[in-house]
Formats: sequence, structure tokens, C-alpha cells
Amino acid sequence: MRKLIIVFTLAMLILCACTPQNTVEGELTVYVADVGKADLIVIKCGDKYGLIDSGYKSNRDKADEILGSYGVKRLEFAVATHNDKDHIGGMAHIIEKYDPKVLYINQLESDIKQYENMLEAAALKGTTVVKLKQNDKFSLGDASFSVLAPDDALLALNDENESSIVLKMRYGENSVLFMGDAQLKSEEMLINKYGKELSCDVIKIGHHGSSQSSSQVFLSKTNAKYAVISTGGDEPASDVTLKAIAAYGMTLYNTDADGDIIIKTDGKTVTIEKKGK
Repeated sequence: MRKLIIVFTLAMLILCACTPQNTVEGELTVYVADVGKADLIVIKCGDKYGLIDSGYKSNRDKADEILGSYGVKRLEFAVATHNDKDHIGGMAHIIEKYDPKVLYINQLESDIKQYENMLEAAALKGTTVVKLKQNDKFSLGDASFSVLAPDDALLALNDENESSIVLKMRYGENSVLFMGDAQLKSEEMLINKYGKELSCDVIKIGHHGSSQSSSQVFLSKTNAKYAVISTGGDEPASDVTLKAIAAYGMTLYNTDADGDIIIKTDGKTVTIEKKGK
């Protein structure tokens, strides 16, 4: 009997070793909306939906167009990476109409109207509000999210952009780095703390391609194949950032020229579509 138990145990250990630990089912979609110099990102994983930033208040129709096309009735979560109005201006509308189970917000508070409207809407809907901190984790179906920034030192600067929430999303073997409006100081911290862990397939470029973000050193650490920028209008991405992206051979997608950008992964392969203007 003892021999049988040992054989069975060894067989189970071999089976576990051979079974992939990052197996996922179905396809995940990241929809980066063309809303000018603003961020509005919808994530679909199976029949669950999440949102990262809401764009301006004037982008409500665009949010409704995307979420309506998926038939979304309720969001699992909404993330407000920081309190600039091009990221949370439409969040009150998102909360009122799509009733996210959780609203993840930045540690920094704000006295701007859009911030107050967002929290008021959450209170009226009974939405759970969570202030994210570094190393926090949450999920959307088989997709996992890790909070890489900000740390306490960045928060102490009291700078909205440098304290922006940075998320790494993992789905199977693939990953996407969402930089919010993080700038050079945040990038320096990320390099020092995470190093090779910054490696990803896709990077959503920080601060709309501003020259104050996406240093060559930082981009080299991500080892990303694809770079996505959300900007437009009279504020295109800086030449410095565009040159840095080109220097590392990343394929660039920019809402300014490409319109809505749709990233898809089955956990093994990443494909990207652009809807065009």
C-alpha cells in the first residue's frame, strides 16, 4: 500500500509539473478609444468587463458607443488612474450608467469638480471605493492586474502625473503595461524596483506620448513589441517619444492617426487592429 501511495504521489507531481500554470480560456480584448488627448480603455474578458479611465465628460457618448456595442449592463470595476479631467471627467457618468462593483482610485485626493462628482456618484450607487497602493492586485476573469506604482515617495511629491497608477495586466503568457500619465520619476522608480518584471508584450505609453515620459532606458526595460499612444487634436505625441519607440523597433499604434485601437490575446498570441478615422 505504501508503495502505491508513493507511486501515486510521484505521478501527481509529474502531472502538476507538466500542466501549464497560466492556462486561460477564451479571448481578452483591450479597446483603446480614440478620444483625443485623453484615456478611455475598456477591457473585455469572457463575459466580464472593466474600464481604465473615462476620458473627458464630453467623451460620454464614445464610452456608451463602445460599452453598448458589447451589451454591457454592469462593469466589474472602473479604475481612475489619477485625477486629471481627461482621465476622470466622464467617470460619474460611467458609475451612474454602468454601476461598477468596485471603483479603484488614486491615493491622492483632489478638489476639482470631476473628482467630487465621481465620489458622489459612487456614494449614491453604493459602489465600493478602494484606494489602490503599490503591490495591490485584482482580477477580471482569468486576467490579473498588479499595481506597480505609485510608491510612497512618488505620492509625497503631490504630483498627479507622477503619482498615476501604473498597472500590469497578465493574461496567460501575454501582458500589457498601462502607464496612465506616469512620467520620468515614476519610470525611474519602476526600473529600480521591478527591472525585468517590466517586460510586456504591449505598453500603453505614459502621458499621451509626452516628452516628459517614455525615456529610452525605460522603454528598453519593457522589451515590448507594441506601443500604443492615446492622443490627438492639437497635442500630438512628442518627436522625442516617437523616436524612442522607433529606436527599439516597437510597432506603434496611435489613436491620433489610427482611430480606435483594439488589442486581442488568447493568452499566447497578441494581435492589434485599428479602426481608422
